[in-house]
Amino acid sequence: MFLRQIRCVIALALFAALFAGCGKSATAPPKPAVSSPAPLETIARIHWLGKNRISADTNAATFMKIWDLPESVKLEAQTLDKLSVAPWRFLHGETNHSTTNLLRPLLDDLANEESYVEIRRATNSTNAADEIVLAIRLNNQRAALWQTNLAAVVESLTGMTAANSQPSGTNTAPGWSLRKHHAPNLIELTRAGDWTLVGAAQDHNALLDETLARIGHEGVPFPIEVTNSWLEAGGDLSRLASAMGFADNKSSNFPQVYFTVLGSAQYVLTHGEITLPGKAYVKLDPWNIPTNLIDGDLTSFTAIRGFKPWLSSSKTWTNLQIGPPPDQFYIWAVRAFPMETYFAAPLSDASNAVSRFSDLVLKKGSPWFATNSLAGFRRSATFNGLSWHGLPYAAPFLQSIDGKGGAFVFGGYFQPTASSQPPPPALLKEILNHTNLVYYDWELTGLRVDQWLHLGQFIRFVSGKAQLPFDSATTAWIRAVSSQLGNCGTEITETEPGQLSFTRNSTVGLTAIELHLLADWLESPNFPYGLHTLLAPPSEQ
Repeated sequence: MFLRQIRCVIALALFAALFAGCGKSATAPPKPAVSSPAPLETIARIHWLGKNRISADTNAATFMKIWDLPESVKLEAQTLDKLSVAPWRFLHGETNHSTTNLLRPLLDDLANEESYVEIRRATNSTNAADEIVLAIRLNNQRAALWQTNLAAVVESLTGMTAANSQPSGTNTAPGWSLRKHHAPNLIELTRAGDWTLVGAAQDHNALLDETLARIGHEGVPFPIEVTNSWLEAGGDLSRLASAMGFADNKSSNFPQVYFTVLGSAQYVLTHGEITLPGKAYVKLDPWNIPTNLIDGDLTSFTAIRGFKPWLSSSKTWTNLQIGPPPDQFYIWAVRAFPMETYFAAPLSDASNAVSRFSDLVLKKGSPWFATNSLAGFRRSATFNGLSWHGLPYAAPFLQSIDGKGGAFVFGGYFQPTASSQPPPPALLKEILNHTNLVYYDWELTGLRVDQWLHLGQFIRFVSGKAQLPFDSATTAWIRAVSSQLGNCGTEITETEPGQLSFTRNSTVGLTAIELHLLADWLESPNFPYGLHTLLAPPSEQ
């Protein structure tokens, strides 16, 4: 489920910030003097309404029906079980620690109850996140469980002892604090009103003070402009990735993102804004849709433009050494066969680009092709490009072709036949009538989920990667939800230079390919890091 992914991110962000640099130590470090702090900026906020409150929303009936499927329940349990052992596995290499049983019920609360996370970071900071606060709305019984269980978890991970404490302010209840050697060296838990708060900071947590004051004045830990959307989140992805140790703050080049998710009748509505980094921009040339290549019996259609400046600066593209990149890309799928998916990109030098790329594929893939005589790419005898020889359930190809709009790079998973009908006029009108449209995607998500399962497994086979296990909880979940999913439409428009706006109407918030990648992530043997495809041994195929 879409929102399960966000719950995992909340838990991961919390524990990554809390326990960065943890290590065993026999004695607690001395309390350091508080120095003048560097200016702090909020780099991420996440407000999650919680499953219990969402289920009471009449607009959530379809969404909750899918969430309550037996396969969804099983996958949720597997995911939270994995998260409950992750801190010990990553910090100490332990996979069977008794304290994980104390963490597991707290993760259930993160799924079910309303919560709010905020992370602040000093400008140009190269250390761990400077201040983080998690606030979760709990009854007194669950709050007491958090106070005892989380203290035991932190003590187990750090080797330090949590001490009882009473934060300043009349609205707070007794809690505990713990100091360790490495940043963030201060971890605290307290309670204010209906909210239990956990904070991490270096020396002093001003964000925790501010959050406690906000609860005292307004009854909630988040700014009053935060709405009652199911999910509301935003942040600077470059600085957030750096704070969590996933990227270098100086070299990462991610955008700032803000989005909300809420229900409306049969749909999940997603709205958001994207601020591109630095001087990044999009240049919107007129659409050049290859209408003569597209069969009208579609299950999905995607169009994107304006990405040439970004692709030109990408090392991945320049290392291919096949010439200038395209500026538009189209992907579509039809109903006839599960893997019948095609793509096309207008490119003036398509013939030379395809020829160079074909040489690269044949050179790089020669060891695999030599040991897999039943299947492989060969240079086509009938067109400029590559064709597949071998296994009969797929026939991928890549070629250069002349269309109504000029030369195109054209490829897919089956050799094309003559189109039985043209693309729907309404779909073309939807794209061509939006002068500031950057990205358009429409799909029948249920059908496309099943198609992507076949496509994904074939791609893994060809690249020598691990298949998603057919008897896994994630694969069973994908099959179960596919029959419940309807249409999904996504549009991204340029509202001003460097600023994009996106909207999506969907059944669960994600497209078919995103659901497939989510399943791949949740099945990772090193979850919450990596994908099963990349980390599992190929022998599991």
